[in-house]
Amino acid sequence: MAARRPKSGPVRWIILAIGLALAPGLLGCSPSPSDSNSDVSRDRQLPYFIGEHFYACPDGSRLDVDFLGDGLTLDIKTIPNAVPVRVTAPASGLTYVGHNLNVTISGGDRITLMRPGARPLACKRVPSRSAPP
Repeated sequence: MAARRPKSGPVRWIILAIGLALAPGLLGCSPSPSDSNSDVSRDRQLPYFIGEHFYACPDGSRLDVDFLGDGLTLDIKTIPNAVPVRVTAPASGLTYVGHNLNVTISGGDRITLMRPGARPLACKRVPSRSAPP
């Protein structure tokens, strides 16, 4: 018995048309690897990444704050080259605690860093485009 060859009827053309129609939408979901947009951080590749905010501090420093997991974990680093410091909160709205660092977020646009032996540093959220790459 000879092998049966699939028919190339209208079903095949419909599947091809649907695939071509969906392709542009699917391609738009993935960021381009050559994107040099300054508001996109490499941190977005972290596991459990849910968001990123940038803050300007009165001492001239800038912070890159990554929100991880369920929002109760933050990775905070001073831009551009500091190693991130991880802090966690036991519940939403409570102080984030890490090694020699406590952090509070208020009003959605202000973050305060508290270190032993230092004055609290209150920083204001800035649009991501004003943060250095």
